[in-house]
Amino acid sequence: MTDSSKTNEFLRLLMANQKRIYAFILSLVPNHEDAEDLFQQTVLIMWSRFDTFVPGTSFATWGITIAKYQVLSVRKRYARDALHLSNLAIELLEQDCQPFIEHIDSRMHALRRCMSRLASRDCELIRLRYEQEMTIKAIAQQAGRSVQSIYKRMARIHDALLRCIRAALAKEGLA
Repeated sequence: MTDSSKTNEFLRLLMANQKRIYAFILSLVPNHEDAEDLFQQTVLIMWSRFDTFVPGTSFATWGITIAKYQVLSVRKRYARDALHLSNLAIELLEQDCQPFIEHIDSRMHALRRCMSRLASRDCELIRLRYEQEMTIKAIAQQAGRSVQSIYKRMARIHDALLRCIRAALAKEGLA
């Protein structure tokens, strides 16, 4: 395989599977910045070891395995700083989230469809909370509403989205 075709194949597989790999990392590392760093490190290692990838096998599973070892490595370095999941917990999470990760594209598509059905003010609340990463308190201050009312509205929005996504996935036989 030429360098150019190797690069193209790696990029094709990565683009098709990056959401799955990132979702796995994010399930173990709640901080988005740390998850981004770990994802970048994982991709670099995947590229350096791409010659060991067996064509025809699951690229996502291969990448998730590399990501798992990256998470464990970082966990060892920072073990004394905070509470962390045990190695067994990480193994169990990897097994449990595998079916979820396999269908992440369908879930994201369902989420986008469901978001498009929300009222514009509800979309704006979701955007402020998750895209702008504003706190509920900051959103309440900006909207001139109580923190409790924002929490209640967000709970209703989450519930509506969850029901909508589950219904959409059930139609696809994925629920």
